[in-house]
Amino acid sequence: MNPPTAPWDGESDETGHRAGKRPMLAGVEVREEDLEPQKGLDVTSVVVHVSSGVILVLALVQFAAWWIDRPPGGAGMGLLVGDTIRLIVLSALLWAAGDVIKLMVKTHYDVRAARILLARQTYMMRNIGVATGELPAITQPPGARRADDDARDGAAS
Repeated sequence: MNPPTAPWDGESDETGHRAGKRPMLAGVEVREEDLEPQKGLDVTSVVVHVSSGVILVLALVQFAAWWIDRPPGGAGMGLLVGDTIRLIVLSALLWAAGDVIKLMVKTHYDVRAARILLARQTYMMRNIGVATGELPAITQPPGARRADDDARDGAAS
């Protein structure tokens, strides 16, 4: 469910999004990026974890195949042990990388929530200040800043 856009947009479409306008969430403008989950990083984490598991299974299969059909005199034991340990360490590092990716996703969600909370608190404090007369009333509708952002971005290009 997408949040509605600012009331001066008319809010006639079902998605609540209009070109050039920021969506509204609890009376506060939020960036489009703050509303979308990070699916790409989640998928990457799963891919890295699966590849780690595949490498670990292949290392164990390699050792088992050597163990079942040993060459006479135990030839190649040092090479096999070294290679198996190397693959197990690589698998562990890949698993850790997948966990770091998951941590990045969770950190992104926390930062996003903190940003939205700060925007809501600022909005509430501004309204309290206007209501008590400590701050001047807002002369432009909320969201007009988006037009300024678009003009600035167009001038910078």
